[in-house]
Amino acid sequence: MKTFSSNGAGISGPAARRAIHAAAQSPTFAGSIRTQRQARDILGNPSLTVYDNPRSLLMCVYNRDRALCHRQDATNAPRLDRCRPSCANIARTDHHAAGLLAHAKALEEQSASEALPRPLADRLARRAEQLRELARSHEHDRIHHQEPPV
Repeated sequence: MKTFSSNGAGISGPAARRAIHAAAQSPTFAGSIRTQRQARDILGNPSLTVYDNPRSLLMCVYNRDRALCHRQDATNAPRLDRCRPSCANIARTDHHAAGLLAHAKALEEQSASEALPRPLADRLARRAEQLRELARSHEHDRIHHQEPPV
């Protein structure tokens, strides 16, 4: 399997195009909010509802109507501790996919330990394969930035 670029140039997932659109349409944030109106505009802009979830190695391009983390809840923000791999709000960058592969490698190394009970080792090996499959899907489906010809 080839390695992914470290700058996050590729993106995949059901919400990949929405993430690209959000990045292109969102105003440039200079690092400070000077007025209440600026704060309201930023907080009220649905195209800025993109959350990085480094623990799950994905981004949530939040759309309440599509969120699997909110089935009964009435809040207007994602529950990043309840991300589901089949959610339509998920997007992954090359950086996330590289993290998936690194985590899979660590799990495989753990599963090879002689001190680990076989059922636990098998579970770790299955999880490593699931993570590798997510990375393969990212590689296959990703949209990547093309540099314009000079």
